[in-house]
Amino acid sequence: MEVLTQPQFQILTHQQTGAETGRIYFPAIFLAEYHAIVTKWLKTQEIEFDLRDLKLYGDGSFRVYFRSSCPKNQYLQLLRRLPKTAFAQSSRDRSFCPADFA
Repeated sequence: MEVLTQPQFQILTHQQTGAETGRIYFPAIFLAEYHAIVTKWLKTQEIEFDLRDLKLYGDGSFRVYFRSSCPKNQYLQLLRRLPKTAFAQSSRDRSFCPADFA
């Protein structure tokens, strides 16, 4: 079983309306180190979600669906708040790549 160490981000687009929704899974191992940064980011006015948009897992990880005028830009805002050490990737975990959004 592979253990995820980095957030998993996706943009979902509604087929009929074209509205975009961001989805991020935060692994417990990532939250152990960066929970304060993630919490502060989730409290910004530009990000909208409610309890129905949260899925909490028993290991301390969670997934959140959020609405924003531009989910990609909000995700980039989160990346900018993180220290550069948060971007170190193992060869097994390639899902979190800030360069993909440059």
